Amino acid sequence: MIRIVGLGLSIDFVPLGGVLRLLTCSKVFLDIYTSYWYPSIELLAEILERRGMEVKKAGRYDLEGDSIKNIVEEAKHSDICIAVAGDPLIATTHSAIVVEALRRGINVEVFPASSILNVAVTLSCLQAYRFGKMVTIVKPKNGIVYEYPLHVVKSNRDRDLHTLALLEIDLELNYFMTPREALEILFNIQRSYGYNVVDYDDKIIILKALGSEDSSVEVESAREILGKNYPPALYTLIIPAKSLHPIEKECIENINKIKLKPLTSIELLKEIIDTVTSYSMKRKLFNV
Repeated sequence: MIRIVGLGLSIDFVPLGGVLRLLTCSKVFLDIYTSYWYPSIELLAEILERRGMEVKKAGRYDLEGDSIKNIVEEAKHSDICIAVAGDPLIATTHSAIVVEALRRGINVEVFPASSILNVAVTLSCLQAYRFGKMVTIVKPKNGIVYEYPLHVVKSNRDRDLHTLALLEIDLELNYFMTPREALEILFNIQRSYGYNVVDYDDKIIILKALGSEDSSVEVESAREILGKNYPPALYTLIIPAKSLHPIEKECIENINKIKLKPLTSIELLKEIIDTVTSYSMKRKLFNV
């Protein structure tokens, strides 16, 4: 069978059920291209390899296109795990693997985990039911400006809804879009249309590297963001609705006081895996 396992955003978010499933598989494909897992996906690979497991750090060409058929063929004879940072079928292409496996009669299990969607909304202090459509802001390519993100923000703000904006990353090129770059793109697009979707004084929530030692949640005006240089990191923006509930307003004014320090270490994860393995073998829990 194929198990597609979510790892959460980081070592601090990795679910126990996900660990159990990884330990049942003959081979684990660790997705290293759709998102970043803190502190490092290489450290997780090392832990699993030390347990004698076959681990492949898989890039785009290992998990897409013709490679899907190879994975499905392999799953006819053994249990294969595909481990993905965050929630495994959110904003990834791995649903194609599910479709191909089921088409060819291979059993599939999908194990969800925390993703930027629920963690960002939780840490924003904003009401979840007031979020509209989310969007990914991407940089222009080959002279093409992708204007869709601004239209999404406009539609949400017209309906008095918040917008969760993912920023483009390319792990293979070590590229992380910064908040300043994202807002420059939005402002350039709205100038071309004559819109006034985002004002310079609008407050924007910046979520940085959630789950890492450097994670932070801050609120800054668009003007402040456009005047700052940001270090490379995995960023997410939330553009709030024009009007806020009094509780939302007071909460985001104090958002920087929220504690985000991760507690789990690689050493602790090793101990947890050892304990889980010992307990599972005794109880025969590996028949998940």
